[in-house]
Amino acid sequence: MEAFTAQYNIYMEAEDIGQSRIHKSTEFVKNLIQNCRSVYLKSAVLDDESDLDEFALRLYIEHKIREDDCSSLQDAQDFIPDLAEFLDAIAAAHSFLDMEGSFSWEYKGEKAAYRFRSESGWDYCDFIEKEKEEEAMP
Repeated sequence: MEAFTAQYNIYMEAEDIGQSRIHKSTEFVKNLIQNCRSVYLKSAVLDDESDLDEFALRLYIEHKIREDDCSSLQDAQDFIPDLAEFLDAIAAAHSFLDMEGSFSWEYKGEKAAYRFRSESGWDYCDFIEKEKEEEAMP
């Protein structure tokens, strides 16, 4: 019996973009979630607070997972690379987005926590391990 805990917060925003781009971007992220191989990403709920009248895209995912007995050992083990791939796919397909957030993971006695961001014009995500981020701060 292995416990698994994870949490991730993803915030995506863009201003002054067309309504069709807002719709297409929202559908892309929804489809990405639905077609994930990881049960821990597939169970995420997308909160769409976009405003078509103001030409503003605002998408949020805030998800917590706590299992006393891990339901998918392989997905738990692959959580970090799967989430990184998920975020990179969004950044690559929608480089006009500003995206930021954080995630943490604990499984089999190991722990990790990261912050990430992708600024408008980037086609990738920059990941920073929280421990290293704290060490770099004066």
